[in-house]
Formats: sequence, C-alpha cells, structure tokens
Amino acid sequence: MDDSSLRLAYWGDPHYPRQFLNGLEGLRSEGLMLDVTLCAEGREIPCHRLVLSAYADYFHAMFCGVHSESKKDRIEILGVSAEALQQLVDYAYTSRITITTDNIQPLYEAANMLQIWPVESHCERFLIDHMSPQTCLGIWVLADKMLCTYLAEMARSYAAKYFEEVRKTEEFLELPMDFLKKYISDDDLNAMKEEEVIEAVMLWARHDLKERQKHLKELLEYVRFSHLDSEYLKNIIETDKEFAEASGIIKELMKGQSKKARSCQTFQGEILLLGGTSTDDDDEVKAQGNIYRLDTFGNCVDTTPLYILVQNSRWFAACVLGSDVIVTGGLRSLAWRYSPSLNTWTLLGLPGPARRGLHGMAVLQGQVYVVGGMSYNQDSLELFLMESTEVYDETADSWNEAAPLKQAVSNFGIANCVEKLYVFGGKISVDNLTNLVQCYDPAREEWTFVSPLPTPQNCVNACAVNSCIFLVGGQLNCVLCYNTEYDEYTEVTELLVPWDLSSATLCGHEIFITGGYNHATNTPVSTVQCFDVNSGTIMRLQDLPVPLWGHSVVTIPKL
Repeated sequence: MDDSSLRLAYWGDPHYPRQFLNGLEGLRSEGLMLDVTLCAEGREIPCHRLVLSAYADYFHAMFCGVHSESKKDRIEILGVSAEALQQLVDYAYTSRITITTDNIQPLYEAANMLQIWPVESHCERFLIDHMSPQTCLGIWVLADKMLCTYLAEMARSYAAKYFEEVRKTEEFLELPMDFLKKYISDDDLNAMKEEEVIEAVMLWARHDLKERQKHLKELLEYVRFSHLDSEYLKNIIETDKEFAEASGIIKELMKGQSKKARSCQTFQGEILLLGGTSTDDDDEVKAQGNIYRLDTFGNCVDTTPLYILVQNSRWFAACVLGSDVIVTGGLRSLAWRYSPSLNTWTLLGLPGPARRGLHGMAVLQGQVYVVGGMSYNQDSLELFLMESTEVYDETADSWNEAAPLKQAVSNFGIANCVEKLYVFGGKISVDNLTNLVQCYDPAREEWTFVSPLPTPQNCVNACAVNSCIFLVGGQLNCVLCYNTEYDEYTEVTELLVPWDLSSATLCGHEIFITGGYNHATNTPVSTVQCFDVNSGTIMRLQDLPVPLWGHSVVTIPKL
C-alpha cells in the first residue's frame, strides 16, 4: 500500500461533532453517569465532571486540581444567577445559547466569572449590536466591571458622541460618580453648548440631591466656564439654590480654565458621498446621481444632484484640495472642481488627466496626484492597467507627468503620509490581486516597494493619521494599521458589518467607512461604521439613505 492510499484512509465526518454533543445531551437528560451537581440560588443542576472540565478552564482547574471541590458531589457556585448557570451548562452540552436584553447582564457576568470565553464573546457582540443612547452608559459600567477594556472604551466613545441624547436617559441619572467625572471631562464630549454640560450635571445631582450635593463642587471643576455666557451664569446663580451654594468655586473657575476641564481641540468638518452604485426595487443595478452630505453622526443632512457629466462617468475618484473636491476619471479625459459652499462645478486644467477609472487620487504638498487605474484601447476596446502618474499644478492650472508606478495596478488604497504617497494592494490583472505596497517620494521623484500587505487586497481604503496609515474595507476582516516609521502592520479591531467595496474618509480622529457590498447576500449595504483612531474602537452610526457601493467619500473642513 503506497503513501497516497494511506492518506486517503484518513478523513473527517462533518456530522461527528453534532452527533457527539447529542450523545452527551442524551446521557444528561436520561440521568446516566452524572457525577456532580452544581447549585446556585437553590437550583440544582446535575451534570458530568468530564464535560465541564473539557468545556471551561474554571471547571478544569476545579475538578482536575487539588481543590476540595474535586471530590465533592455537590458544589455551590456563588456570585452567579441560577438561570445564567443553567444556560451555561446547557451550552456545554448543546453549543447553543439564547441572549436577550433581559438576561444579558447576569449571563455576561457568569460567563466572565466561570471563564466561558465563547459565551463571553457572544455577550460582548450582543452588547455592541444593541448599543444605543439608551444603553451605552450601562454597557460602559458593565464592561468596566468585567475588565473588558475594548467594550468599555467603545461604549464611552459612543456616549461621548451622542451626549445630547444620552444626558436625557434614565441611565445617565443612575451613572456612578466616578463615571460621570470621566464622561463630562472627555475631550470627545459632543456638547454643542457648555450650558448643556451644566444642565446635565444639575440634573444628575437633583436625582438624589441629599446624597449627591456633596459632589457638586467637584463636578463643576470639569465644566469649561470660559465657554459659558456670563448672563446665563449670573441668572442660574441668582435663581438656583444649589448653584448659589457653589457660587464661590464658580467665580474662581470663571477666572481661568480648570485643569480638569475638557480641551477645545474638536475638528469641524462635514462628509460628502459622491456617486456610487445601488439597487432598485427590481434588483437592477443603477448609478446614484447624488451627493449626500453627512454630519459626524452619519446623519444625511442634505442631498444634491451630482453634476450630469460626472454622473454619467463610471468609477471616478475624488480628493479634497483646500475646501473643494477634485474629481477625475470615467469615459472623458476631464477633471472637475466642485465647490460645496457654492454648489458649482468648473473644468480643471485642460487638457485633463488621461482617461482612466478604478484609479486613485491624493493630495501631496498641495498638488493633486492621479495614480494608476484602468483604461481601454479605443481601437480594440480592450482594457489595460495603467502605471502612469499625473500631477495637477494649481498655480499653472495644468497637468504634468510624474514618475510611473513600479507595478501597474487598479482598485487600490492610496494615502498621503509623512510627505509621501502610499499605494496598497489592488488588481494587477483582471483576476489577480496583489499585496504589493508602493511608496512615492517627491524629493527623489520615484516609486519604491515597502513591506507588502499580510494578504492580497482589492478595493482597500487608506487613511493617514500622523505617521500611521489605517486600512479598512476590501477583504480585510479587521482595521489594519501600517506604521510608516517601522514599516510594519498591526491588527487593531474587527469590522462590525461587511465593508468590501466601501469607501472611507478621515474626519478629525475618526474614520468613517460608508456603504459596501455583502457578497454573502449579493446585496449592497447602507451601513456607516466609525473607527475612532484614539480609542481603537469601532461603532455603527446611522445608515445611509440608500445602499451604496463603489462611491467616493471625502471630508470637507469647515473654515
């Protein structure tokens, strides 16, 4: 018998794990070979030591070590609810569990204590999926208790973004003092007016005034009094008894900014989505001829028709120059400049850049770069990849050739970081993706290769912050950080929903990932995901007005 026949003799039965679990559940339900009873809140749960030991590290240490419980037939499990313990034991035998808003907290706490990592992970995902202004503070407190830093930071970031809604919830009134201090001192607190912070503090204090009045002076140190209207302050000191008692510290704080108060470094900008493709009621693919204007919550605040000559172009690219949007690509060798403030379109630098699509654009040292992509031969109508790079000189209103890419590529991610351009992955043929990363140095006027991506990528998005470039979208299953200084990659956090064929833009310290395509269901998606670079967390915001993929998204600074 040769080696190949021996290898063919080994194969796996995909039904075996389920059959095995069914067999164990059958033994439990029939009361056979049971050798231990777990107890909680008066409920008794008969089970098998072997199953529990193989299922969780907590029980493995209990039954396989020198603990006295290893010899006991009846064990009291303290600190967990009976219902949660029953669910966790059932999960050991069935691999199934039901999580609801009613049982999430005791189940999460029990899974954490008993080190049931899969269930703990399911609970965290449930809390993320159900995060809202009404639940985020409770999730923050719970995650902090469970020492889940990532979930706690996500909930804190969410609460800061939605302060206007959160401060009106029941959870805000019940927020512990230590958490309230962290909350109102958060630099990311999205308070439109500082009066809202004062009102929130007073609302919290009055909810249990007898107990909380002693904290009022300390909390007021976190308010930016320099941002408050003097007449407003004078009025509440004269009319509000609680404030009158704290008038001394208020007058002291009004003289200068408290060291505990928030900073004022908030980026002001708005997000524009241009073009893209969606699906109508008949499931027919159609182009979207609109510009959608989003606020930093993902809300669509305005819709404007896309300029007809751009609207009829496929796979254009866009970038921001000053406070305007530059658009290139499609079937015409033209470039357009869009002024959002005036809602006007003007031709840019005739003749424009070469006819191309699926390319990239970025601004480097005040100049617009158009890079790579795909074009077609007008005679044979065959598509071909492009390696050319063109630069727009705003002073001369003209386009010039720059050094070509080392590798012709389309469908890539592009970013300007530390005065260099970086091109990530893309297509090097119709069917082949690449993990190559190309870097352009304007001082040397040449492209070079840097460390490749961990895996080949198509349609990835790149956003630069300081000396790092954050990659999202494409076939990535997480936010990937490329450090240009060390030329290395780090995985940051997993995506929340499908994001292939999405677009992304940096607004302040947040990356907004808009739309995309779900290949599992063959449908475009309308989700907006927001990745906070400072906290390393990602959250889901309001959906787009329509499902959208293959669009361009940019951030316009508010001057």
